[in-house]
Amino acid sequence: MKRFIVTFAVVLGLCAAGALSAAAKDKESDDTKVGDTAFTAYDGAQSWPTGNNPQINKEYSVPIYLSLPDKSYKVVGHITDKRDEGIDVVGKAFDEGLGSEKHRMRNVANQAKQHGADAVLVTDDEKVIKVFNLTKKELHESTPLFHYEHSIVLAIKF
Repeated sequence: MKRFIVTFAVVLGLCAAGALSAAAKDKESDDTKVGDTAFTAYDGAQSWPTGNNPQINKEYSVPIYLSLPDKSYKVVGHITDKRDEGIDVVGKAFDEGLGSEKHRMRNVANQAKQHGADAVLVTDDEKVIKVFNLTKKELHESTPLFHYEHSIVLAIKF
């Protein structure tokens, strides 16, 4: 019986160590996952509108501004969902209906960080959208954040 208890304790300890190791590995990979997002660099005029009292989500690798920042910024690039043809469109539809917006937020934050951005900007400001010459339909089809289907997602630097 004593041998069984010792064996059980060793197995339990190994399981706990494995679980901690897996959790640490998952956290590490969470900081690099970009999912089905794509990044397109922006190299144009840098005169962007600002706002007041921006709503900021700070849960990810870089902050996500859900409204215009209250300070000047430079756009590094545009982040989109790259699934736009074939079977990928079906996967995107399932993701929109069943997927996690938290995962999509994580993906855009990581995508921005990997391209040297300080933050992500999610905005439906017409002045910003006009610079990228996108229609509401194009925004809806390319957005990586389905809760913001008529907004553009940008990687920005301050």
